[in-house]
Amino acid sequence: WGLRPVPRTRVLDSLDAAGGFYADLERERDSLPYEIDGIVVKVNDLGLQRRLGEISRAPRWAVAWKFKPRQATTRIVNIVPSVGRTGVLTPVAELEPVQVGGVTVRNASLHNMDEVERKDVRVGDTVLLERAGDVIPYVVKVVTERRTGREKRFRMPPACPVCGAKVVRAEGEVAYRCIGLACPAKLKQQLRFFGARGAMDVEGLGEKLVDQLVDRGLVRDVADLYHLDAETLAALERMGKKSAANLRAQLERSKQTTLPRLLVALGIRQVGEATAKALAEHFGTLERLMDATEEELQEVRDVGPEVAASIRGFFAEKQNRKVIQKLLAAGVRPAAVARPKGPLAGKKFVLTGTLETMTRPEAQRRIEALGGRVQSSVSKETDYVVVGVDPGSKLAKAKALGVRTVEEKAFVKLLGD
Repeated sequence: WGLRPVPRTRVLDSLDAAGGFYADLERERDSLPYEIDGIVVKVNDLGLQRRLGEISRAPRWAVAWKFKPRQATTRIVNIVPSVGRTGVLTPVAELEPVQVGGVTVRNASLHNMDEVERKDVRVGDTVLLERAGDVIPYVVKVVTERRTGREKRFRMPPACPVCGAKVVRAEGEVAYRCIGLACPAKLKQQLRFFGARGAMDVEGLGEKLVDQLVDRGLVRDVADLYHLDAETLAALERMGKKSAANLRAQLERSKQTTLPRLLVALGIRQVGEATAKALAEHFGTLERLMDATEEELQEVRDVGPEVAASIRGFFAEKQNRKVIQKLLAAGVRPAAVARPKGPLAGKKFVLTGTLETMTRPEAQRRIEALGGRVQSSVSKETDYVVVGVDPGSKLAKAKALGVRTVEEKAFVKLLGD
């Protein structure tokens, strides 16, 4: 590839040696010609790497070992609630500007009211600040000895600071939410999220433009983006004919998308890129997914009861279905995902007990890669029940229904190993 290898790579034979290398590099950190925030320790064996596999975000054969975050102290000037795309109000600390690891920090999320109260953060406090992972500003603690007695406690407002709708905290949740259906702040965040690179990837749909579209009443939901004409766009600030034409072209291009991208863009709570991909591969089409029950949703890799309830609730909401129909009517065409073809195509599996050669998620991934499906419970439709160590009641049910059972060794052979 023509890239220069990192000169400080080392092959080591123990964790102690890795710890020594980590300490040496942390001491050298400030003298390096580039920014680093730690080291990555990898298994130096390709065969073992293949056996260990990976999860959606990272390989199991590598781990990041981060350096201690850089810290600084500063003062909280104000605490203001910020409204997100799902209506969650997040308390944000406005800070006296401070340098942390070469970056000027002016704001830091306080996450939720439970965190504010646990740390007893007040307006006027001096706080210890760090950038978590050397990226995200984070309030570590209050420097209580610097208090003067003039600090003020923050209270979440009873009404949304943007639309004035009621703010509620649902039982069992830490988040306060704006319940306004037409909250402009929620809509602005939804539009930015919809056009993001990992979603519909609409280049040019920036913050200033989104603000104008919402503030002028030109867009009331994400589907309205596809009904904006070039003349309307060109009349907006900082646009002009060329920028308007480019945005129209981007919107047209985005209509030909994939089902995982559209699912991410819709902003369903607890559905990120990995879950969206798993849902698309399992159901194949948007229509099948929209009609799926919670039980059917839980058959999808990494989808538990809470995520299934969130997905089902989203598609059960009339307004959400209306927006989806508007998107389809505007010409958005999420390509159907072809089910993987392979020797296990159409076969349904249930896993019970602990597998010794792989984890359950890895077993599910490998079954699906060969065209099979993994179910959460045994039925007459099940083709195989894979039996590991200490199997549960699923084994007894399989025997009662006459479903074929296979031990792990036979299962591994079935996978082609």
